[in-house]
Amino acid sequence: MGLFDGIFRRSKRQVIKENAANGKNAERRVKAEYEMEGYEVERTGKGHDFKVTKKNWLTGKKETKYVEVKTGNAELSPLQKKKKRSLGSKYKVERRDSTSLGSMIGNLLGGTKSTKRKSSGGLLGGGTKSTKRKSSGGLLGGGTGRSRRTKRIF
Repeated sequence: MGLFDGIFRRSKRQVIKENAANGKNAERRVKAEYEMEGYEVERTGKGHDFKVTKKNWLTGKKETKYVEVKTGNAELSPLQKKKKRSLGSKYKVERRDSTSLGSMIGNLLGGTKSTKRKSSGGLLGGGTKSTKRKSSGGLLGGGTGRSRRTKRIF
């Protein structure tokens, strides 16, 4: 226990309030992003936050997505998981940092957001191998940006 733990300790109620405020801010940002891309955004709140629709001007068809906004390490509720399974690719989970500058700061500090990428195996290797890449660049992060294999294939 550190020296300042007792002074800066927050109650559970305060943490919940802060998380709710962060979630509302993230929802506003995601709504604005979709509106800027030309989508009509409608608030739903049952298993997802928004229903977004956009008419394709070439084909005349409407594209509909259901968007759930999450911040931090928040997990999907059982209802949200059920909706995601039933809607398939139409269900989008938008992850945002708790602050609007959070993603920029994470990149500057050499964040550890992992992404999957396919690699071609080089000169001698045939086929594709599943690899994971960590973004460890950034101003303060260092690292080479090389990918690491998750499974060894013989």
